[in-house]
Amino acid sequence: MKNKQTKLNRRKFLAASASAISAPLFLPGSIFGYNGGVAPSNKLTTAFVGIGNRGGELLGGFLHNSNYQIVAVCDCWKERVDRAANRVNDRYKNDAVAKFHRYEDLLADRDDVDVIVCATPDHWHTKIAIETCMAGKDIYCEKPLTLTIEESRLIVKAARKYNRVCTGGSQRVMEDYGYMAPILQSGAIGEVKEVYCGLGNPPKYCYLPEQPIPEGLDWDRWQGQAPVAPFNSERCSGNYGGGWRNYGEYCTGFLADWGAHKFGGAMYCLGVDKEEPVELYPAGYEGCEYVCAVYKNGVRFYHAWNGPHDVTFKGTEGEYRHHQTKMNPLKAVDVRRYSGGARNIADDFAFCVRNRLRPFQDFEYAAATATLCQMMAICHKVKRPLKWDAEKMVFVGDQEATRMVSRVQRYPYTIPEV
Repeated sequence: MKNKQTKLNRRKFLAASASAISAPLFLPGSIFGYNGGVAPSNKLTTAFVGIGNRGGELLGGFLHNSNYQIVAVCDCWKERVDRAANRVNDRYKNDAVAKFHRYEDLLADRDDVDVIVCATPDHWHTKIAIETCMAGKDIYCEKPLTLTIEESRLIVKAARKYNRVCTGGSQRVMEDYGYMAPILQSGAIGEVKEVYCGLGNPPKYCYLPEQPIPEGLDWDRWQGQAPVAPFNSERCSGNYGGGWRNYGEYCTGFLADWGAHKFGGAMYCLGVDKEEPVELYPAGYEGCEYVCAVYKNGVRFYHAWNGPHDVTFKGTEGEYRHHQTKMNPLKAVDVRRYSGGARNIADDFAFCVRNRLRPFQDFEYAAATATLCQMMAICHKVKRPLKWDAEKMVFVGDQEATRMVSRVQRYPYTIPEV
C-alpha cells in the first residue's frame, strides 16, 4: 500500500497543519456553517467501508449531512455495494459514486477521498483504521472500536504516528449520557464509588452448521483475521439482536456492543475515559454479584448484565440513575464537549477534520472503553481475580489471561506493524 498524504489543500478550511492537533476549541457553530449549507468545494469527500445493517444507517445520516459528499462505497458483498451505490446516486441525482470490493483498492486509487467511514464488523476495525491512517486519510470508525487489548494500543498509536483525525462511533456517549458529566463532576452525589451498567452477555463461540455461500459474497474476506469457519447466515448477520455480535470470533459480545455506549458514557462522566482498570474481580468474588473492574482512583465499574440497572452511579452522598434522578450540578464544571458548536458526533468529526483537532470521541477514548469491555470479557472467562500491568501489558502472574490480550492474525488479513 502506498503511504501518502491525502491532498486536502484545495479547501481553505483544511489549511491547518496536521501537527496542530490539540484539545477541541469552543467556538460558535454558526461561524463554520452548522446553521446553514456548506459549499460543495468545502464538503469532505467521503467513502464508506462496510454497508450492512449499521453501515446502511450511517450512510443515510451522512447523505443528509451537508458537511459530507459521498464518492465511494465498499463492501465484500456485491449486493450491498450495488444497493448503497443506488442509494447515493438517487440522493445526488447522478451516477458518480464509485464501487469497490476491496477497501485496499479504494485507499490506493482515490486520492480525492478525505475521510473513511468504517462500519464493518468489529474484527475488521483495527486493520482498516490503521491502513486508513497510513494512507493519509481521517476516519470515523464504528464502535466497539477494537477486538483485543493489543489492538486498542495499536489503533491509537497509528492515529498519533500519522497525525490523523480519528473518532470512534458512539454517539450515545455525549448525546445520551453526556448531560450527567457536569452533575457528577460537581460533586452532587459526593465522591462516586461505584458504577453499574446494564449490558448484554459476554461473547460466546459459534458452532452453527454450514450453509451455501450466497452469490456475490466473498466469505473468506468477510472472515478476515478470524479463524476459518463455514458460512452460516446467522454467523454474519448484522441483526442488532444477534448475528455476529454474539460471537467471540468477531466481537466482544453484547458486553462491548452496549458497553461502548454505557461504559463509555460513564467513563466520560467520571473523567476516567483515558484510563485502563488496574484490577478485575469475577462475579461471586467476596459476595459481589457482578464482574467488577477497579480504576486507580478506586471507583468500581460493574457489568450488571442481569440486573435492573441502565447506568447507575453510587456516591458517598447519594445515587444517580440515568433518566430517573432529577438533580442539578452543585457548581459550574468545565467538561469536554463536541467542538465548534456541533450537536452530533458527525458534525463534531467534520469540524475537527477541517481544523485538525482531536474529536470528542477520539480513538484514545474509544479504545479505552473497548479495553474495559475486553478485560471484563477475559475475567468472565477465567473466573478469577486479575491484576493488570499496563506498562508490560500483561495480567500479573496469569499466563492464560495474558494470552487473551492479543490473538493470532490469519494471513493475508494481518494487522500491519505501526
